[in-house]
Amino acid sequence: MADTASFSAAMKTKFIGPIRDQLNSNKILLFGLRTRDGDDKQDLPHASRDFRGIVADSTGIDFVGNEFRIPLRTSRNQGTGARAENAILPAPGNQGYKYISEALRYFYGLFNITGQLLKASATNEGAFRRALQAEMEGLTDDLKRHVNIQAYGLGDGVIATVASTTVDAKGDALPANTVQLDSTIYFQGGEYVDIYAAANVPGSAPLNAAAVYVTQIDRERVTVTFSADPSGYIADGQVIVRASSDSVQAFPNNDYMDAINGLRNIIDDTEPLHGLDPAAAGESFWRSSVVDAEGNTVGDDLLRRLKDAVGFESGSDEEMVLITTRGIRNRYAQELVAYKRFNDAQSVKLRGGFTALMFDETPMVYDDHCPSGHLFAVNTDAMFWSQMSEWEWMEEDGEVLKWEPRYDRYVGIIFKYCNLGTWARNRHGKIVNAEDDVK
Repeated sequence: MADTASFSAAMKTKFIGPIRDQLNSNKILLFGLRTRDGDDKQDLPHASRDFRGIVADSTGIDFVGNEFRIPLRTSRNQGTGARAENAILPAPGNQGYKYISEALRYFYGLFNITGQLLKASATNEGAFRRALQAEMEGLTDDLKRHVNIQAYGLGDGVIATVASTTVDAKGDALPANTVQLDSTIYFQGGEYVDIYAAANVPGSAPLNAAAVYVTQIDRERVTVTFSADPSGYIADGQVIVRASSDSVQAFPNNDYMDAINGLRNIIDDTEPLHGLDPAAAGESFWRSSVVDAEGNTVGDDLLRRLKDAVGFESGSDEEMVLITTRGIRNRYAQELVAYKRFNDAQSVKLRGGFTALMFDETPMVYDDHCPSGHLFAVNTDAMFWSQMSEWEWMEEDGEVLKWEPRYDRYVGIIFKYCNLGTWARNRHGKIVNAEDDVK
């Protein structure tokens, strides 16, 4: 809760100068989305290559209740062929059609602020920025970060899996309240979490009696430390999701099974998506190209295999961007240096300010929310954000700040109704299990 105590570090009596943001806010998958009030509509930096991002597009999209529906041409007319003179002609055929659909997901961010703080920071004489503006801008950025993390996931809200409850990544015994995870990239400290026995089990309850939060992170040892001892219920293979501070076992308040689609389940060759199943008869077209690096470094050979596979299956490898981690990007840059095809300062600047290496005229960028060991080849024209709202403040009652009865305190709520999708799954691909330094 925002009050005079929590905001005191920004008061002029304490410090001189602007408030400096210490949090990583890189969100490449959200580039292209706009806020209703136009905050993101400023001119983009000049660059040598255009990059629109994944845009929100309603063209050809119908909404039925809270679902989007898009018709697809899925099979060709088979009534074609060569025949001899005076022979019977091919039997007439027709195009085949299906439609994809997916429910939207609902994102919310809330802050509260006391009446006293509103008055104390109402002018520059009281604080560097008005506390209300700081809370609104900070919450908007935090919610966008949350959405961007989910946009790399599997649609289940899972942000980490327990790898070990006894030793860390170096083989040393774990201290109290600490577990080793498969990855720590989605933690910065302070996150409230719930722990589940397994993913994709709708209706199941978390194992922890009440939400716990992360107090320490060790990226080298790939561990997190919790605020309470999890030893009574935690085990290898269990999954962790973001939770609210008031989440309890009987009434969970978390992301579990309410997340948007992410690149890990959108760009896949086996799992169903948008109501189509690549294992079902007549739907084998509904798969992406997947290349297993088998622990090797991503280099030209793996990238060419991936790009050629996407091009062969879809007939299109244009409008593509390669999104990966810092570790994979750095290893690829070192390979270019070794073959004298790259010199440090010659990275390409994309429109939007993103720095990219180039592979066969395809830009490679990093996003700190990209899962370890992964590289995604995303066709931005075939990926879309389906949405029924922009980033908006809840103000249907005419008030952005809503009074909490019997308190000198107000609540602000930002929301977005959206989901991430694709209308051509075969235009995307990914490399998995690549050697990576990011944990």
